[in-house]
Amino acid sequence: MNRVAMMIVLGAGLLLAAGPALAQPAGMMPMGRWWERPQVADQLALTPEQRQKIEAITLDGAHTMVDLKGAVQNAEIDLRAASDAEPFQPAKVREAFHVMQQARLKLDTERFEMLLKVRQVLSADQWQKLHELMRERGRARGRKEGEGRGPRRGPE
Repeated sequence: MNRVAMMIVLGAGLLLAAGPALAQPAGMMPMGRWWERPQVADQLALTPEQRQKIEAITLDGAHTMVDLKGAVQNAEIDLRAASDAEPFQPAKVREAFHVMQQARLKLDTERFEMLLKVRQVLSADQWQKLHELMRERGRARGRKEGEGRGPRRGPE
């Protein structure tokens, strides 16, 4: 494979690898401080104690999340540098890609653990209602941004 073809393949691979980071798993947890939004809190019937617990969970993990996001960004920079380096060394690019994947895995794992902690605070009905609100928000955003016209992904 010539050098130009190799760079095209590598570039496509980097775009594919970056996709999951850019499109975080929808349907897991809403972004932002959703428990503080009066409409959401009212619809879920969150108690003051539940709000405090969710706030504590997010504050407890905030520094870790910032560090992990930074590690992912640094790994992406290192991967880009390795892929652009001359002479081109596929082994170094593979290693940089592995480091980036591991950084993303740590970040996703921390997000998942926070999700589990929040789930423990909510009742089954509140959890279900939160998912319904997220689906409604996603549909409204899709209509607003011209999305949602393709095939549906999974049952709702």
